[in-house]
Amino acid sequence: MLAKNRIEAFSDGVIAIIITIMAFDLKLQELPAQFTPADVWKTMLGVVPKLLSYSLSFIVLAIMWLNHHSMFDRLPHSTSKLVWYNMFLLFAMSLIPMPTAFLAAHPTLPQAVMFYGFVLFLNSLGFYLLRRYVEVEAQLLPYNRLVQRSNLVSTLLYFSSIPLAFASIYLPFLIFIGIPVWYFLPDRFHK
Repeated sequence: MLAKNRIEAFSDGVIAIIITIMAFDLKLQELPAQFTPADVWKTMLGVVPKLLSYSLSFIVLAIMWLNHHSMFDRLPHSTSKLVWYNMFLLFAMSLIPMPTAFLAAHPTLPQAVMFYGFVLFLNSLGFYLLRRYVEVEAQLLPYNRLVQRSNLVSTLLYFSSIPLAFASIYLPFLIFIGIPVWYFLPDRFHK
């Protein structure tokens, strides 16, 4: 069994690498040799979808990192099952750069929206399973009904964004933006 600080350090490193990989995709296109001011504006506006999808994914990762850190900070010890639940979460998180780049390149393509929703669903499911293991199965932390309910609702909403992408790409975007906003609300709104 790994010490919990080793799990935290490894997780922090993986998350830092994921964010770095996403940041590498933020590039401006080369300007033509004889560029005009219109070419400059077009190039700058062309990076907006990348910035928006990067920002959304960065916020999702930040929320997950903060919740992960908060949970691990209170754990008395780790277990071998905890390591594997955490590895599944990190695997899901490591997939985030791929649909982020695809969504940035094709923000109105239902398949890109569906793919992004699927990967966010995997992440939410991974965090839900990890938290459920910690609180219910291993009883390493006291059961928190509100947190469990929020995690389950987020997981179900992300799952629903997958088929919704083919009905309307705007509904999944409401989910993608709404869930992080929910986590930013003060604790009194989560009761």
